[in-house]
Amino acid sequence: MSSTGFAFANPQPSPDNFDTFDPKDVYADSGIQTTPVTEPIPAPWKNPPVMALADVWGASVVQQIQTAAEIVFHSVGDTGGIKEPSHQFAVADALSADLAGKDYGSGRASFLFHLGDVVYYFGQERYYYDQFYDPYRDYAGPIFAIPGNHDGVLFASEPVQYSLQPFYQNFCSRQPTKDPSAKGFARTTLTEPGVYFTLNAPFVKIIGLYSNTSETTGVLSGGAAGTQQSSFLVAQLQAAAAQRAVKGSDPFALIMAVHHPPFTISSQHFPSPQMLQEIDNACKTAGIWPDLVLSGHAHLYERYSRVMASDGRQIPYLVAGNGGYFNLSAVRTGQKGALPKPGVPGNDGKGNKLTLDAYNDKVYGFLRLTVNSSTISCQALGVDETSGAVSTVDQFTLDLTKHVVVAGSSAARRGGKKKAAGGPKREGPFVSRSRPSGKRK
Repeated sequence: MSSTGFAFANPQPSPDNFDTFDPKDVYADSGIQTTPVTEPIPAPWKNPPVMALADVWGASVVQQIQTAAEIVFHSVGDTGGIKEPSHQFAVADALSADLAGKDYGSGRASFLFHLGDVVYYFGQERYYYDQFYDPYRDYAGPIFAIPGNHDGVLFASEPVQYSLQPFYQNFCSRQPTKDPSAKGFARTTLTEPGVYFTLNAPFVKIIGLYSNTSETTGVLSGGAAGTQQSSFLVAQLQAAAAQRAVKGSDPFALIMAVHHPPFTISSQHFPSPQMLQEIDNACKTAGIWPDLVLSGHAHLYERYSRVMASDGRQIPYLVAGNGGYFNLSAVRTGQKGALPKPGVPGNDGKGNKLTLDAYNDKVYGFLRLTVNSSTISCQALGVDETSGAVSTVDQFTLDLTKHVVVAGSSAARRGGKKKAAGGPKREGPFVSRSRPSGKRK
């Protein structure tokens, strides 16, 4: 338990038991069909919705991170272990194992930042035990999260008062409490001030956004979503720019997290150019750009480099939607089944060079990010579901002063057996594709 009243991992590790889950819970509500609509975004319980890592870990841990002169954290999305829980449990076990035997001076991760789609298919409270509390029962750290479309989408008779109610109860409580869905597990709820929020930590500021419920493209504002989130984004970017302008202020990386990816080659998903334009407009208004953008939604790993025509800075855009959802996304193919070729420059449709640097559509895994005063280093790690071994499928380092990727290498799989031609297909209750299951005990 942290000094501030939060509990994370169970006192003693325990073996995976997903083979004992009720099949009705494993398949959840996969038979229900619905047409997603843009939903109102629940208001933050604190304004502005900003929190600090010290609010959760306490001052002592934050001091240890500062003494280490770097912060390490994990990130992944689309974890809900629907239909075949073994994939999620394999990744969750690897995340927990990555904490073992380390302190903050030797690379211990301070937290996991979840990129959305915590619970499939409709974010119901009854599935938080199977898809969240049980898989991460041994993860000895806080789990922050932004919602994905499946966390907020509703079906006609869903017994909730508003979209994202279960997510709000588990991640946005005013005080750390034991949610009934946790049952006998130690983990308490988190106290994010809203479903969109800023997390301030040593060496890094993360702005988390909610891109609503569409299966296709992300929506930040307009219509039922209102304008509060877009106002929040501009205000937080302006605050970040002002903070950097103060002479002698502590340097920090600015990371943006949003569930729907601005760019993707997934055969089952779409990029979100209008959402990206809204983010770009906010950045131009504030006079600051993110150093890194993290997304999920597409169930694979992807890395892009976007070179801004205005000043030549490189911004990496990562998709890490391979956290456990049973149906990994094959990449969209070209003529005669041609696979995408990493390293070939293209453009983003807005006058900026865009390059697909790496992708992997075969392996479940997670991100491990290390941030210090001058660089962001990222490892995309793949998990062998049989042995539990972890290997690096891609890695790079971003220079925060020059705003360029100064080192990068990829073992990311570029092609293979899993191919898909044609346009995106709908996922979840609308897709009948399956993968062979494999249980680990």
